[in-house]
Amino acid sequence: MQPKTIQFPIRYVQPKLMILLVGVFLFFRPAVAQVPFTCEDQFFLTFTTDNSASLNEVVIDPQTNAVFFQSINSNLLYGVNAAGYRSVDNYIYCIDPGTRNLIRLDANGSATVLKALPLDNFTAYFAGDVTPDGKYLVLIGTVSFSNGVSFASELVKVDLEDPNYGVTTIDMNTNAQILDIAFHPTTEVLYGYDSNAQELVRININTGAVSSPFPSQSAPVTTGALFFDAYGNLFAYGSTSAFGDQNRLFEINPETGAATLLISGQPASSSDGCSCPYTVELRKTVEPETSAPCSDIEYTFEFVNTSRRPHLGMRFEDVLPPGFTFVSVKSNPLNGNVLSQAGDDFFLLDNFSLPEGIHKITIVVNTGNVGPGVYANQAVLYNLPSSLGGERLSDNPKTLIKGDSTRVTIIGLPLDNVDVVTALCNNVPELVLDGSQYAGTLANQVTYKWSDGSSNSTFTVDMPGTYDLTLYFGCDSTRVSFDVVASSISVELAQTYFTIALGDSIMLEATATNTGNFTQYQWNSEESSSIRCLTCPETIARPFNDQIYTMQVENELGCIDTVQARVTVLKDRNIYFPNVFTPDSGDENSAFYGFGSPFTTTNYFSIFSRWGEKLYETRGALLNDMSLGWDGTYRGKDMQPGVYIWMAEVLFLDGTKAFYTGDVTLIR
Repeated sequence: MQPKTIQFPIRYVQPKLMILLVGVFLFFRPAVAQVPFTCEDQFFLTFTTDNSASLNEVVIDPQTNAVFFQSINSNLLYGVNAAGYRSVDNYIYCIDPGTRNLIRLDANGSATVLKALPLDNFTAYFAGDVTPDGKYLVLIGTVSFSNGVSFASELVKVDLEDPNYGVTTIDMNTNAQILDIAFHPTTEVLYGYDSNAQELVRININTGAVSSPFPSQSAPVTTGALFFDAYGNLFAYGSTSAFGDQNRLFEINPETGAATLLISGQPASSSDGCSCPYTVELRKTVEPETSAPCSDIEYTFEFVNTSRRPHLGMRFEDVLPPGFTFVSVKSNPLNGNVLSQAGDDFFLLDNFSLPEGIHKITIVVNTGNVGPGVYANQAVLYNLPSSLGGERLSDNPKTLIKGDSTRVTIIGLPLDNVDVVTALCNNVPELVLDGSQYAGTLANQVTYKWSDGSSNSTFTVDMPGTYDLTLYFGCDSTRVSFDVVASSISVELAQTYFTIALGDSIMLEATATNTGNFTQYQWNSEESSSIRCLTCPETIARPFNDQIYTMQVENELGCIDTVQARVTVLKDRNIYFPNVFTPDSGDENSAFYGFGSPFTTTNYFSIFSRWGEKLYETRGALLNDMSLGWDGTYRGKDMQPGVYIWMAEVLFLDGTKAFYTGDVTLIR
């Protein structure tokens, strides 16, 4: 029976938790006294292959957020599985899958064989964890069949307080395939993951009953490692397909069973996981995360104590970023002695007790007159027992990295003092000065103060003059001086109304009077393509439909004036085709063609005999052109006098089409 396959990608969304994967297959050194672990919310992972075993720490690279395995001992004697962390003595207890020996692992990667357990040789023990009180190592036995079906057959409790490590076995007989289990650090509920149904389950350690109160929700297909952190967040390391590598880290809500894929990681095989959530952790957040200089912000420190005992005589200190000063304590349920006064560059709380559970302290800090930038720092909790590491640095919960600084970004106004020249134009009785455009993205956060004392972002003026505005963001400020000058521009057209025939052109002529030094001309209409030059004061236009041409002029100060010219286009659609022609007459009646308004063309013009034979056709020919008419011949021979049929589709200059047909008499 092969140990389960587990792969561990890492991303920690929780503040105080940096995920550590420890692959544990350990070298047996009986002559050396074992050294307990320091419980700091780590995650341990055991690895076993046919020829070797290894102990690894999985670390998140703070630069790339990539997960990698850092080897602790890559050449260990024993393979281990069904591992659980015991907070009573800070050792890992597990099973050698080959020998069924109970093994104790220490912080140096050494293993001690405690006892050969009377376990079933036909059952594999992949899932294991130690009860929160440290009394039992709980194992789930799995039976597998040749058809690939596996199910949990028994629950085994190994008494770690018994010098003989007594074993109690409880039949389960469930079709769930449970490859790992984990105890909640505070509720003490035992959770497992059923890889058959792909759902989170709860297990009763007294009866072996498995309940499935959670539906499968975006869950991994297979999960070989299940573990809690100190905040009661549940994580699983598994795969998204039945045959894929187990290299995905999921967070699973223990109240709903909903799984969220967090990140991919380094592939791992033949492994098992456990964690040490029985510790003290510290998270630090800041609100707002982006602030102005000389503004009040709030730091909140969250202490979690899942070590199963209170801690007395604690000391806590947060040395503030340069330029920041302590203002006051907003909330402090832990009491103790506050040794900081307003204006200090630190917050110090001394001689307080930290009970079990989660507790928050919030302080108010002023950012000071500092320049724009990112200001980061960490708080420190002192006087923890050595088994918990002695002290704890705060963690920023907004990142994947454990034990990193909490950051606040100080921003300032985007511009220094600004002088602006703007115009009060002749055709505008009032001018609105807008100060918000000089605040950039901070427009809704700054304070405005005009020279008359008003505080709106805008100021309306009706006279030339100088108007000053000061923008304040915290203690950062910018002065904007608006120099309002009188300016005028006007435009006239030589002709403002035209009546033309379809196809004719007009001359548009504009004359501008400007107090400024620069005039910009712009013609606009629905048929802008009918204007030869859009930016010329004088230009030719050839509209095909009734049109309004607008001329807009603007000077360098933004003063604008407009005027319009209206054009009526007369569309003569009278088309005439003669009903008789004489090819031998030598005059304009010697060819058969159409007459009509200029620039009108025929999409096609066709002549047919009385029997329907096409004798002549021309396409794209202009009307009124005798040279493009029918000369009364067919294939170079004169046609006999008589009546002939004709058809024509006419295209007018504005795009309108018309169809005509009739007969014509050829006379010789």
